[in-house]
Amino acid sequence: MRGRYFALGILALAAGVAGGISLERLFLNPSTMTGENETEILYWVAPMDPNFRQPNPGKSPMGMDLIPVYAGQEPSGDPSEVQLSAAEINAIGVRTAISRMSEVSDKIETVGFVGYDEHRTSHVHTRVDGWIEQLNVRAVGDPIQKGDVLFEMFSPQIGSATGDLVRAIEAGDPRIIDAARNKLRSHGMSERQIERIEANGSPERNLEVEAPQDGVVISLEAADGMFLQPGTRAASLTELSTVWLIVDVFERDIARLTDSMLAEARFEHLPGRVFTGSVDYVYPELDAVTRTLPVRLQFDNSDMLLRPNMFGTVSLIPSESRMALTVPTEAIIRTGAAERVILKTGDGTFKPRLITAGLRDNFGDGGRTEVAQGLEPGEEVVASAQFLIDSESALNAGLMRMAPTDKAPARGSGELVSLDLEARTAKVRHGALDSLDWPEMTSSFPIRADVSLSRLVEGQKVSFRLARGADGLLGLIELGADDGVAATGTGIVRGVTADGKLSLSHEPIPELGWPAMQMDMPVAGIDTAEVPMDEPVEFDLSKDDDGMFTVIAVRTAGTQPIADAPPEANEPHGSEDASDVLVSGTIDQVDAETRMATITHGPIMEIGMPGMTMDFEVGKELEIASLPVGKEVALTFARPDGMTMVLTEVETASPPLEVLGRINSVNSETRKANISHGPVVQIGMPGMTMDFSIDPALDLAGLPSGQEVTLLFTQNADFSMTLVGTKPIEVTQ
Repeated sequence: MRGRYFALGILALAAGVAGGISLERLFLNPSTMTGENETEILYWVAPMDPNFRQPNPGKSPMGMDLIPVYAGQEPSGDPSEVQLSAAEINAIGVRTAISRMSEVSDKIETVGFVGYDEHRTSHVHTRVDGWIEQLNVRAVGDPIQKGDVLFEMFSPQIGSATGDLVRAIEAGDPRIIDAARNKLRSHGMSERQIERIEANGSPERNLEVEAPQDGVVISLEAADGMFLQPGTRAASLTELSTVWLIVDVFERDIARLTDSMLAEARFEHLPGRVFTGSVDYVYPELDAVTRTLPVRLQFDNSDMLLRPNMFGTVSLIPSESRMALTVPTEAIIRTGAAERVILKTGDGTFKPRLITAGLRDNFGDGGRTEVAQGLEPGEEVVASAQFLIDSESALNAGLMRMAPTDKAPARGSGELVSLDLEARTAKVRHGALDSLDWPEMTSSFPIRADVSLSRLVEGQKVSFRLARGADGLLGLIELGADDGVAATGTGIVRGVTADGKLSLSHEPIPELGWPAMQMDMPVAGIDTAEVPMDEPVEFDLSKDDDGMFTVIAVRTAGTQPIADAPPEANEPHGSEDASDVLVSGTIDQVDAETRMATITHGPIMEIGMPGMTMDFEVGKELEIASLPVGKEVALTFARPDGMTMVLTEVETASPPLEVLGRINSVNSETRKANISHGPVVQIGMPGMTMDFSIDPALDLAGLPSGQEVTLLFTQNADFSMTLVGTKPIEVTQ
């Protein structure tokens, strides 16, 4: 028996040990299991630097334990995208909101003070001299009904006039009676007191001064025994069923102010209560000290809750509103360079998006901001903890992406949905804009004034370039048909230059703001041997990434041959008052009689005109004899009709900065050179190695790389420097 119990005990102990091992493996330490369901560890990364990867556990360069990255959790190829686990999302409190269309109106927020409605205010004066014998109103704030006797005053004039009335009644002459009554009326006596005197047949020595309206006493100067004269104000009365609220509107909001606006007033001592009023009067003059415009609002005060001199906040709401895309205000990250939101792109993945914000908190119940560009309805944005997500180093690449500028615009293409020629706005259904991280969407853009719209029709395929203005709005600086043709001109091909350019004598090209002229144009994809010479042709121009134009097609035109008339004989077709252009060049010769100057100039980037030599008219403000001939100068041309170029200003160009250095490498795509140079003494710059822009006129193939030379730089308006040339180092004997 004892042996049987011993054997059973051994079996129970073995079963317990086996169960404990199984429990530990199955439930307490499942990571040690192997099998089909095990999550594979791809690699280990540093917590603060996802770019630091190791195949095995260890320490990061900062001494922190590496963390595993499991299969399915590896980051995408987009460096701006952040991936967070569910635990991390809960830990930092990520909340999201869906962008939606909301009714918005351009409200004006301001403050003001409650005041009396002066249209319901009256002041009490007497029309005769006298002394107050009985004062019925004793204090400011006393309620008054119309016709109540405010006070009685003794006046010798009243005693004499009432005596005249009694005697006239006794005499029975109607004309004398009417004259006596009118005299008492002119002294300020009420009809009731006149009727009483007539009924009693006895004169009275006192004048009863009655209240002209219902209301309360707001001012009281009268006192017992006081001597009153017509120039003395005895009392002031007002009616408080309506009140005024005088608010101050800042200069920046005056343009949005209209008489039809609805006014909503809120007062701190009346939480939750909103008073509705209207604009009663807009004052004609600004306050010279505060630079604000006073506006008078009228509010109903039948419940007597509003009292003069109360301070309140006021919203002036337009009578019309519009629908716009909005997101919570806290979802927008505002930096000095741009505005962005953090988008939720998937389960636990987030990335930034460049946007343009519009109205903020000025509509609905507040707390939302209009998104004018960059989002579509239904996209999910992070409304809290976005700044914590921003701290992820992988996101920095996305947030450092700069907004497009004139020099580095964003490019895109799509369909022109609508075009407003008067407002110069276009709605484009475009493809993804990689430089902005924008997906396919429909966006509205303003169009710069110098962009020609004559060849555009709604529904056509277009290409465009975008740049961000000072107001944060992305605008179209180029917009044209997506056929590679920026403009089409007509003219005559005079010949082909030695370097393969077409020598063109063409009519004005309004789309580019070019006047009629003869110029040498580069070509692309054209066999110059097949180009018809000395007969009218049409030619298509395409704009390259540097902003210069190239002839891409030439065909025979069905127009009359172009006469060899000077450019002035051609009728201008461009827009008036086009902006001036500035370019460097040399005045080769001057004709004082015709006031024409032969000028060799460099490329004019504003209008895409290549460098050339041609004749220009000299403006009347310049003295012909003083023009520097044969010197490098800065030339300013006015364009009075948008195309004709008139020389209006000549400024001697500063000599280039000379410094010893070496060109290490040249990037032909960006037209930048990596240069190691010595100290630039003129501007106090130490020697260093950095990238410099290369002047468009320089031939990249001719730049001496890897050898010591004298480098020639010009300093730009933003203090950057551009390489304009090189020359061998002068060796002194």
